[in-house]
Amino acid sequence: MGPEHVGRYVKIVRSPGVETIFKAFPKPPEGVTITRMGDGFGRLMAEYVLGYILSRELSILELSQQQQQKLWDKSCVTDRRMLSSLTLGILGVGSISTQIASLCKAAGMTVWGLSRSDKQPLPEFDRLATSSELGRFLAGCDYICNVLPSTGDTRDMLSGSVLQSCQLKRPVFINVGRGSIINEETLISALEKNWLGAAVLDVFSEEPLPPDSPLWSHPGVTVTPHMSGPSVAENIAVVFVENYKKYLNNEKLDHIVNWNRGY
Repeated sequence: MGPEHVGRYVKIVRSPGVETIFKAFPKPPEGVTITRMGDGFGRLMAEYVLGYILSRELSILELSQQQQQKLWDKSCVTDRRMLSSLTLGILGVGSISTQIASLCKAAGMTVWGLSRSDKQPLPEFDRLATSSELGRFLAGCDYICNVLPSTGDTRDMLSGSVLQSCQLKRPVFINVGRGSIINEETLISALEKNWLGAAVLDVFSEEPLPPDSPLWSHPGVTVTPHMSGPSVAENIAVVFVENYKKYLNNEKLDHIVNWNRGY
């Protein structure tokens, strides 16, 4: 079915991501409502983020390697920190970010959120900042989690020398949003210059990640194959049915894509 037939035969399109939609349609197709998955992945992604935070704080990887070597050594956990002493900064304050914030705050962390513009206080966040405060925001974080979509405003948002403000705390960067927020060269440079302590990457500018990418073998990088929010059929069906009922009742649908904002 070509784009010219969409408005005739299709009334609702639900997509987990919007990049392919924007490539197919330079402008909103007439008679069709395009919707995102919304928070259908939120809890799964929140567990991914908290899981990797716990893994690092508990030195799970180091202890696993020691087991393979039959090595009894507690030195890797002498600097263990309590979650209540750590600050997580989340780039984005949408539905997924809110679920990440809720889970990590319940675990004891202080949680900050960064949005494009001023927002009313949200109970899941201890502090909200705007993009104009990016440098100061990053400087106060022990973990930085990107959940932002790929738009003209967010592409290369962390590229260049932006992460230099992190050099005092050397936070861990967790990316579950889109890879375009930082280019590969900048990320590796930030790790080599000790601006970042490590990186957990689930998304990349090019996917699958090419075999020759230096990210695969970098000691400070953990690579996962875009699986922080797996497509669980039950979750997708529940969200779609809720929106479909609203469509039948002529109610406004949830998670409508904003063509101007790019998500």
